[in-house]
Amino acid sequence: MKKISSFALILACSLMGCQSPFKSSEERRAPANTDQLFTGADKVLAEIKNDSIFNATTCPAYINSVTDMLYGLSSDYFIPKTPEEVAHLKAKGLDLLNTLFMVRVTLREKYQEFDEHNQLTPECVAQVREGIQYSRITEEYLLEWLVHNNVITVRTPPIMAPDPIFTMTNPKFAGFKLQTGDLMIVRGKSSVSAMIARIADQTGNFSHLAIVAEDKNGKQYIVEALIQNGIVITPLEKWLQAPDARIALYRQRDPELGKRAGRKMYDFARAGLDKYGEIRYDFAMNDSDYSAFFCSEVSRYAYDKASDGKFIVPKFRSTVTKFKNTAYPASLGVTSKTLFAPYDIEADPRFDFIAEYKYYPLLRQVRMQDAVLQSVYSWMIDKDYSFHWTLQNTGKSYLGKFLRQFGLFKDVLPKYMPMQTIKTTSQFQAVAATLEKNLFAKEDAFYKAHGYLPTFREFLSINEDYRKQDCLLHKAYTDAQDSPFPRDGRNDVDLSKFHWFFYSDNKSCQ
Repeated sequence: MKKISSFALILACSLMGCQSPFKSSEERRAPANTDQLFTGADKVLAEIKNDSIFNATTCPAYINSVTDMLYGLSSDYFIPKTPEEVAHLKAKGLDLLNTLFMVRVTLREKYQEFDEHNQLTPECVAQVREGIQYSRITEEYLLEWLVHNNVITVRTPPIMAPDPIFTMTNPKFAGFKLQTGDLMIVRGKSSVSAMIARIADQTGNFSHLAIVAEDKNGKQYIVEALIQNGIVITPLEKWLQAPDARIALYRQRDPELGKRAGRKMYDFARAGLDKYGEIRYDFAMNDSDYSAFFCSEVSRYAYDKASDGKFIVPKFRSTVTKFKNTAYPASLGVTSKTLFAPYDIEADPRFDFIAEYKYYPLLRQVRMQDAVLQSVYSWMIDKDYSFHWTLQNTGKSYLGKFLRQFGLFKDVLPKYMPMQTIKTTSQFQAVAATLEKNLFAKEDAFYKAHGYLPTFREFLSINEDYRKQDCLLHKAYTDAQDSPFPRDGRNDVDLSKFHWFFYSDNKSCQ
């Protein structure tokens, strides 16, 4: 994954009125103004609609036309500077939010057109994936600003309940009702969710996938596979009352196929649960074997069986190659070089994008988690970090497994969860919790000092600074153990938070 999405750079450059990717440092760092924000967003939307500018041939080049030249821009570049600009963004910010949403809607509709004409290339698929992901990040950054400046009052409607801000709807599906066979991609709130959202080469904003199912009487349910339970069936109205941070709704274009898929999935899940009491979670994420199920596999089974094998989801799978020859992600149980990531539905042109729901109270948390996992994965890939199992942590994992056999932690760990998976997730959570705590504190301090929030790139920089600091603390401790003259009493205690079990073998703090 590049440092920042090229689509985000295009959008940012258009919003700021950039003309050339080769401007001088001073020129490209000149402050933006709110007029450029609005005219730039309108310009991007108009260009995506214009076939002579954005088409199947120009798709990758257009989205990738602006390089990392804007990556160094700090968050203050995007923030109104004068009282007049602040007033303007407050007055028209909701219009801008809607324009940015329509950029995403239109981009995906053009993507569907390319597919209908058999014009999609792998390069275009990859760039559109990234474009949708980062345009969403842009929307949410603006949403944060509007909330912090009291333009928007936070509401928490039920999932997919009508709302002009917290359930934004594709205008073509205004007044929509949930249909059997609909797929909902979800961003959960745990660090494990962040691990899933970032595990593939193609990263995404979602970590879970569920299907709207239906029994023989027409009653609707959500069928999904959860790590702690395996497959579960939940009445639709109950499921819609338990919000997650972000949920996007996608619909198969053939309603009859969708209905058959939802009914097939309900019947299978109901029969299996009635007969065996459980349908186990698939920690290997092998969606070609229906003996156990992970979340995305539920939807694959539903449409596979409903179409007699003629409609297999997703159309474009994620790859898992970025970890090279490391023990991860095999330590989680994932050994395949491709997988059906939940957010692959976003790249499947055979489904229409209907609406997207946001639960504002959780957006900050998942943003932190995404930044944490992005940093942790990059350290594993670029700096050769790996987990080094200690007796203390291995003992905790075995204790958790032992206690689970006696009914404890049943809401967290299934009895059959592989020991290696428990060990890996527990280590990830230990590192993630430390970094997340630091990010929350630094974000609070940043906002108090500046009056606006740091960007995702700045979160990554905060994590990198913390990694170096933690590494130096551990190095001071280990150096003291090898010295006959400890520098002070503090060196007898390892003050690092995670470098005693998560580090690079070369012991470098660079």
